[in-house]
Amino acid sequence: MRTHQHDPHRTIATLACLLAAALFLAACASQDNPPGTDEGTAASETTGTTASVTTGSEAAAANDSTSAAAVDNPDASVTAEALESDHPTRYTVREGDTLWDIADRFLRDPWVWPEIWNVNPEITNPHLIFPGDVIRLTWDDDTPQLEVERPVAEEPPVAEERPGVRRLEPEIRRLPLEEAIPTIPAEAIRSFLNRPRVVTPQQMDEAPYLLAARDDRVLMSRGDEVFARGIDPDAFGHYMVYRMGDPLIDPGTGETLAWEAIETGQARVIEHGDPARVRITANEREIREGDRLLPIDDVVSPTRYIPQVPEDDVEGHIIGLFDAISQVARNQIVVINKGAADGMQTGVVLGIDRATRTIEDPYSDPPGEEVELPPERIGSLMVFRPFDRVSYALIMSTTRTVGMHDRVVTP
Repeated sequence: MRTHQHDPHRTIATLACLLAAALFLAACASQDNPPGTDEGTAASETTGTTASVTTGSEAAAANDSTSAAAVDNPDASVTAEALESDHPTRYTVREGDTLWDIADRFLRDPWVWPEIWNVNPEITNPHLIFPGDVIRLTWDDDTPQLEVERPVAEEPPVAEERPGVRRLEPEIRRLPLEEAIPTIPAEAIRSFLNRPRVVTPQQMDEAPYLLAARDDRVLMSRGDEVFARGIDPDAFGHYMVYRMGDPLIDPGTGETLAWEAIETGQARVIEHGDPARVRITANEREIREGDRLLPIDDVVSPTRYIPQVPEDDVEGHIIGLFDAISQVARNQIVVINKGAADGMQTGVVLGIDRATRTIEDPYSDPPGEEVELPPERIGSLMVFRPFDRVSYALIMSTTRTVGMHDRVVTP
């Protein structure tokens, strides 16, 4: 397309066409990138300061981690009451931020951010935000909206064709997906995504096991060669080493829902047979005879966790704590007695209520009347890996420490 510098009317018309072409190219770029074929970058328009980014892989992640209602809810209505009393009007995203933390600055309930951002048609995917972006609070009548402003890219290059004539070439700025800030702290849950820390007795009974060290030692560590039985002769690879931990018991029924698997290390098969030979490649604690070998889970977990409220009312309990004896706090992992069979999905947000307790009233007539104290909201959690009957969840916020048997409920 050519623009003659001596004709202002044609210049205006041409620039308008170029703007439309740039938008069209950006739309095509997102459509031509199907799930699983992106190259780790996301494209954004450079024709203005407000930009949005979508890729096939992120769309697939969103579909895996949330219901359609949580992402596209045309009837969603967030009012001023949803905002924090001391909310900012602008916030510049920094390295180390998470989407949850940013939403928490603006909203009383951070998990409603898909609703307040989906009402803004300029944001195609509000779950891809980058350091340097500016989150701005605006209003549409009485409805608050959050908009993303992205720094303007450098001026597009100009290709000279011949003296007096130049061609403007729209340019698409590319942003690496790994630079997008996460929804929740990735490091807090990374080791829980591919390690089966919740197992059934049948899984452990059927798993290969360590028989004896080559030098008859009882305790084994990194570098030791160990004889093992039950290993699939076609399976060359790495295993996680576990031993059976405590049962995960439903406090209401007393039923054992699953068992905790305690990770003791890692091992690699070096020679097949019965017994086979494996080498210990890492150890978290002492490894013993009888410890079980489980394959590393091939879990494809969404890179973005989009919060959603469960469709049905949920009332459950915390039945397991990791790396803690009796209490946990923000960014620690718990197990709840609700799983995929109960409708749990990745991204489900639940409120945490302090477990009810009964006390004696010394001032009643007669003294000693038993009074059950009502539940007290003390925080929230997000499910990030559901199993059949239990789920892993990350504590997102607390006003006090969280303990065993505290209630989890629909927020």
